Amino acid sequence: MVKIGVSDLKARPGGELEFKAQEKWSYLTTATGRIPIVAPVRVSCKVTNTGRILLVKGQVATTLELTCDRCLEKFRYSVVASLEEEYAGAAVGQAAVGENEEPGEVRPLEGDFINLKPAVEEALILALPMKWLCRESCRGLCASCGQNLNEGQCQCDTRPVDPRLAALEELLRKREGEN
Repeated sequence: MVKIGVSDLKARPGGELEFKAQEKWSYLTTATGRIPIVAPVRVSCKVTNTGRILLVKGQVATTLELTCDRCLEKFRYSVVASLEEEYAGAAVGQAAVGENEEPGEVRPLEGDFINLKPAVEEALILALPMKWLCRESCRGLCASCGQNLNEGQCQCDTRPVDPRLAALEELLRKREGEN
């Protein structure tokens, strides 16, 4: 687990603590499934005691194995995400929520430890693109035969047919099939 011991820092308002960690995770769980993680998750951050809360600011990085939304090939995607979270003890957590803040934005401490894993997972998920593409120029799959068009052109007829002439085209195909 990515945990930071903060017992000394809690007693020093204005104090700071540098933290770096590297940990091997198997996968990242999202709402739609599990994404394999192929490189260690690296976390680098600074924890600051503001007097009311412990503020964590830093960066998280790793490499994921994604499946292209166009061609369905697996590819590696390097992700770097910023991390900014607020932590407080249970009693302080309620007091730290100001008038303009939503409750729940301040994460709870686990005794004298900050458990960064949920925040790191959230940062990685939020850093993922909406559409996963192996490359910007990915041509995807043929809608007729399923051929990966990045590997070569298929033999399917891709000419657009005027809907007014669709019946005539069907008649011509049947006629060609008879000969």
